[in-house]
Amino acid sequence: IERQQVAEQWKVVCGPKLKLIVHVGHTSVVESKALAAHAQKIGADAVGCLAPFFFKPAASEDLVKFCADVAAGSPELPFYYYQIPSMTGVNLPVFDFLKTAGNRIPNLAGVKFTFENLMDYMQCQEMEGGKYDMIFGRDELFLCGLAIGAKAAIGSTYNFSAPIYHRLEAAFAKGDLATARAEQMRSIQTIQILATAGFFPAAKALMQMLGVPVGGTRLPNRNLTPEQTAKLEKDLQAISFFDWAKPA
Repeated sequence: IERQQVAEQWKVVCGPKLKLIVHVGHTSVVESKALAAHAQKIGADAVGCLAPFFFKPAASEDLVKFCADVAAGSPELPFYYYQIPSMTGVNLPVFDFLKTAGNRIPNLAGVKFTFENLMDYMQCQEMEGGKYDMIFGRDELFLCGLAIGAKAAIGSTYNFSAPIYHRLEAAFAKGDLATARAEQMRSIQTIQILATAGFFPAAKALMQMLGVPVGGTRLPNRNLTPEQTAKLEKDLQAISFFDWAKPA
Protein backbone atom coordinates (compact mmCIF):
# COMPACT_ATOMS: atom_id res chain seq x y z
CA ILE A 1 0.00 0.00 0.00
CA GLU A 2 2.77 2.42 0.89
CA ARG A 3 4.51 1.97 -2.46
CA GLN A 4 1.24 2.60 -4.24
CA GLN A 5 0.72 5.78 -2.20
CA VAL A 6 4.21 6.97 -3.09
CA ALA A 7 3.56 6.32 -6.79
CA GLU A 8 0.28 8.23 -6.59
CA GLN A 9 2.00 11.23 -4.99
CA TRP A 10 4.75 11.19 -7.59
CA LYS A 11 2.10 11.26 -10.30
CA VAL A 12 0.75 14.45 -8.74
CA VAL A 13 4.20 16.01 -8.40
CA CYS A 14 5.33 15.11 -11.93
CA GLY A 15 2.33 16.76 -13.54
CA PRO A 16 2.24 16.92 -17.34
CA LYS A 17 5.91 17.86 -17.85
CA LEU A 18 7.81 14.99 -16.23
CA LYS A 19 7.65 11.31 -17.12
CA LEU A 20 6.90 8.88 -14.30
CA ILE A 21 8.51 5.43 -14.38
CA VAL A 22 7.29 3.39 -11.42
CA HIS A 23 9.61 0.75 -10.03
CA VAL A 24 7.61 -2.42 -9.36
CA GLY A 25 10.37 -4.87 -8.45
CA HIS A 26 9.68 -7.30 -5.61
CA THR A 27 10.70 -10.75 -4.43
CA SER A 28 7.12 -11.87 -5.19
CA VAL A 29 5.89 -11.97 -8.78
CA VAL A 30 2.33 -11.54 -7.49
CA GLU A 31 3.24 -8.32 -5.68
CA SER A 32 5.25 -7.03 -8.65
CA LYS A 33 2.36 -7.65 -11.02
CA ALA A 34 -0.07 -5.88 -8.67
CA LEU A 35 2.26 -2.86 -8.45
CA ALA A 36 2.50 -2.78 -12.25
CA ALA A 37 -1.28 -2.86 -12.58
CA HIS A 38 -1.55 0.00 -10.09
CA ALA A 39 1.03 2.03 -12.04
CA GLN A 40 -1.07 1.68 -15.17
CA LYS A 41 -4.22 2.58 -13.27
CA ILE A 42 -2.78 5.90 -12.01
CA GLY A 43 -1.50 6.89 -15.45
CA ALA A 44 2.23 6.30 -15.06
CA ASP A 45 4.33 6.51 -18.21
CA ALA A 46 6.25 3.24 -17.75
CA VAL A 47 7.27 0.61 -15.22
CA GLY A 48 10.66 -0.78 -14.30
CA CYS A 49 11.44 -4.05 -12.55
CA LEU A 50 14.63 -5.54 -11.15
CA ALA A 51 15.24 -9.27 -10.83
CA PRO A 52 13.91 -11.05 -7.74
CA PHE A 53 16.79 -11.12 -5.28
CA PHE A 54 15.96 -13.80 -2.69
CA PHE A 55 15.02 -16.78 -4.83
CA LYS A 56 17.07 -15.72 -7.85
CA PRO A 57 16.49 -16.75 -11.47
CA ALA A 58 19.08 -19.33 -12.44
CA ALA A 59 18.92 -18.66 -16.19
CA SER A 60 17.68 -16.03 -18.63
CA GLU A 61 14.60 -18.13 -19.32
CA ASP A 62 13.57 -17.90 -15.65
CA LEU A 63 14.12 -14.15 -15.60
CA VAL A 64 12.09 -13.70 -18.78
CA LYS A 65 9.19 -15.69 -17.33
CA PHE A 66 9.20 -13.52 -14.21
CA CYS A 67 9.36 -10.26 -16.17
CA ALA A 68 6.72 -11.40 -18.65
CA ASP A 69 4.29 -12.09 -15.83
CA VAL A 70 4.98 -8.68 -14.24
CA ALA A 71 4.76 -6.82 -17.56
CA ALA A 72 1.38 -8.44 -18.23
CA GLY A 73 0.07 -6.50 -15.23
CA SER A 74 0.48 -3.23 -17.13
CA PRO A 75 0.15 -4.18 -20.81
CA GLU A 76 -0.46 -0.60 -21.91
CA LEU A 77 2.80 0.71 -20.41
CA PRO A 78 6.38 0.34 -21.63
CA PHE A 79 8.27 -2.20 -19.50
CA TYR A 80 11.92 -1.78 -18.53
CA TYR A 81 14.07 -4.50 -17.01
CA TYR A 82 16.44 -3.10 -14.37
CA GLN A 83 19.88 -4.74 -14.43
CA ILE A 84 21.69 -4.02 -11.15
CA PRO A 85 23.71 -7.05 -10.01
CA SER A 86 25.31 -5.11 -7.13
CA MET A 87 21.91 -5.10 -5.43
CA THR A 88 20.15 -8.20 -6.76
CA GLY A 89 23.05 -10.62 -7.10
CA VAL A 90 21.61 -11.57 -10.50
CA ASN A 91 24.26 -11.24 -13.20
CA LEU A 92 22.69 -12.82 -16.27
CA PRO A 93 23.76 -11.25 -19.58
CA VAL A 94 21.23 -8.66 -20.64
CA PHE A 95 21.90 -9.52 -24.28
CA ASP A 96 20.64 -13.05 -23.61
CA PHE A 97 17.64 -11.69 -21.73
CA LEU A 98 16.66 -9.44 -24.63
CA LYS A 99 17.10 -12.22 -27.19
CA THR A 100 14.74 -14.41 -25.21
CA ALA A 101 12.30 -11.73 -24.09
CA GLY A 102 11.94 -9.84 -27.37
CA ASN A 103 9.12 -11.96 -28.73
CA ARG A 104 7.53 -12.79 -25.38
CA ILE A 105 7.08 -9.44 -23.64
CA PRO A 106 5.06 -7.29 -26.07
CA ASN A 107 5.58 -4.07 -24.08
CA LEU A 108 9.32 -4.55 -23.49
CA ALA A 109 10.85 -1.13 -24.13
CA GLY A 110 14.38 -1.49 -22.85
CA VAL A 111 16.70 -1.79 -19.89
CA LYS A 112 18.08 0.39 -17.15
CA PHE A 113 21.65 -0.93 -17.14
CA THR A 114 23.54 -0.35 -13.88
CA PHE A 115 26.60 -2.52 -14.29
CA GLU A 116 30.20 -2.37 -15.46
CA ASN A 117 29.94 -4.86 -18.32
CA LEU A 118 30.19 -2.38 -21.17
CA MET A 119 30.55 -5.14 -23.74
CA ASP A 120 27.12 -6.50 -22.79
CA TYR A 121 25.69 -2.97 -22.86
CA MET A 122 27.09 -2.26 -26.32
CA GLN A 123 25.75 -5.53 -27.70
CA CYS A 124 22.32 -4.59 -26.38
CA GLN A 125 22.64 -1.13 -27.93
CA GLU A 126 23.26 -2.67 -31.34
CA MET A 127 20.61 -5.38 -31.12
CA GLU A 128 18.11 -5.27 -33.97
CA GLY A 129 19.29 -1.87 -35.14
CA GLY A 130 18.97 -0.21 -31.75
CA LYS A 131 15.46 -1.48 -31.02
CA TYR A 132 15.74 -1.22 -27.25
CA ASP A 133 16.02 1.89 -25.08
CA MET A 134 19.20 1.26 -23.11
CA ILE A 135 19.28 3.66 -20.15
CA PHE A 136 22.73 3.93 -18.60
CA GLY A 137 22.80 3.68 -14.82
CA ARG A 138 26.37 3.62 -13.49
CA ASP A 139 27.16 7.21 -12.53
CA GLU A 140 30.90 6.64 -12.16
CA LEU A 141 31.05 5.42 -15.78
CA PHE A 142 28.76 7.97 -17.41
CA LEU A 143 31.48 9.14 -19.79
CA CYS A 144 32.13 5.54 -20.85
CA GLY A 145 28.42 5.12 -21.48
CA LEU A 146 28.36 8.18 -23.71
CA ALA A 147 31.38 6.89 -25.61
CA ILE A 148 29.56 3.69 -26.55
CA GLY A 149 26.33 5.38 -27.52
CA ALA A 150 24.18 5.91 -24.43
CA LYS A 151 21.37 8.34 -25.18
CA ALA A 152 19.80 8.46 -21.71
CA ALA A 153 20.87 7.91 -18.12
CA ILE A 154 19.34 7.61 -14.67
CA GLY A 155 21.54 7.99 -11.62
CA SER A 156 21.11 8.39 -7.88
CA THR A 157 23.83 11.05 -7.64
CA TYR A 158 22.03 13.20 -10.22
CA ASN A 159 19.78 14.23 -7.33
CA PHE A 160 22.54 16.30 -5.75
CA SER A 161 25.21 16.75 -8.43
CA ALA A 162 23.37 17.09 -11.73
CA PRO A 163 25.49 20.11 -12.86
CA ILE A 164 28.57 17.88 -12.93
CA TYR A 165 26.90 15.51 -15.37
CA HIS A 166 25.42 18.33 -17.45
CA ARG A 167 28.90 19.79 -17.93
CA LEU A 168 30.32 16.34 -18.65
CA GLU A 169 27.71 15.65 -21.31
CA ALA A 170 28.14 19.08 -22.89
CA ALA A 171 31.92 18.68 -23.01
CA PHE A 172 31.63 15.24 -24.59
CA ALA A 173 29.25 16.58 -27.23
CA LYS A 174 31.83 19.23 -28.17
CA GLY A 175 34.65 16.70 -28.30
CA ASP A 176 36.33 18.23 -25.24
CA LEU A 177 37.39 14.97 -23.65
CA ALA A 178 39.79 16.59 -21.17
CA THR A 179 36.94 18.53 -19.57
CA ALA A 180 34.62 15.51 -19.75
CA ARG A 181 37.20 13.37 -17.96
CA ALA A 182 37.73 16.04 -15.32
CA GLU A 183 34.00 16.20 -14.61
CA GLN A 184 33.80 12.39 -14.45
CA MET A 185 36.61 12.40 -11.90
CA ARG A 186 34.63 14.87 -9.80
CA SER A 187 31.75 12.43 -9.87
CA ILE A 188 34.04 9.58 -8.83
CA GLN A 189 35.57 11.57 -5.96
CA THR A 190 32.14 12.54 -4.67
CA ILE A 191 30.85 8.97 -4.80
CA GLN A 192 33.95 7.64 -3.06
CA ILE A 193 33.42 10.03 -0.15
CA LEU A 194 29.76 9.08 0.12
CA ALA A 195 30.54 5.37 -0.09
CA THR A 196 33.12 5.66 2.68
CA ALA A 197 30.52 7.23 4.97
CA GLY A 198 27.79 4.78 3.88
CA PHE A 199 26.25 5.79 0.58
CA PHE A 200 22.52 5.93 1.32
CA PRO A 201 22.63 7.67 4.71
CA ALA A 202 25.34 9.98 3.36
CA ALA A 203 23.27 10.82 0.29
CA LYS A 204 20.30 11.73 2.48
CA ALA A 205 22.52 13.86 4.70
CA LEU A 206 23.89 15.62 1.63
CA MET A 207 20.40 16.40 0.37
CA GLN A 208 19.72 17.96 3.77
CA MET A 209 22.88 20.10 3.40
CA LEU A 210 21.54 21.30 0.04
CA GLY A 211 18.24 22.36 1.61
CA VAL A 212 16.11 19.37 0.62
CA PRO A 213 14.92 17.59 3.80
CA VAL A 214 14.30 14.02 2.63
CA GLY A 215 14.34 12.42 6.07
CA GLY A 216 16.47 9.56 7.29
CA THR A 217 16.98 5.96 6.24
CA ARG A 218 15.10 2.87 7.36
CA LEU A 219 16.46 -0.32 8.80
CA PRO A 220 18.69 -2.09 8.02
CA ASN A 221 20.36 1.13 6.86
CA ARG A 222 21.58 3.47 9.54
CA ASN A 223 21.62 7.24 9.81
CA LEU A 224 24.79 9.26 10.19
CA THR A 225 25.58 10.63 13.60
CA PRO A 226 26.07 14.42 13.93
CA GLU A 227 29.82 13.81 14.05
CA GLN A 228 29.73 11.70 10.90
CA THR A 229 27.60 14.29 9.15
CA ALA A 230 30.07 17.02 10.05
CA LYS A 231 32.96 14.91 8.72
CA LEU A 232 31.04 14.22 5.52
CA GLU A 233 30.48 17.92 4.95
CA LYS A 234 34.15 18.68 5.67
CA ASP A 235 35.31 15.97 3.24
CA LEU A 236 33.00 17.28 0.52
CA GLN A 237 34.20 20.83 1.10
CA ALA A 238 37.80 19.62 0.77
CA ILE A 239 37.17 18.56 -2.83
CA SER A 240 35.10 21.72 -3.55
CA PHE A 241 31.95 19.67 -4.10
CA PHE A 242 29.60 22.47 -3.19
CA ASP A 243 31.20 24.65 -5.85
CA TRP A 244 31.06 21.89 -8.45
CA ALA A 245 27.42 21.15 -7.79
CA LYS A 246 26.15 24.71 -8.19
CA PRO A 247 23.79 25.14 -11.13
CA ALA A 248 25.23 27.23 -13.96
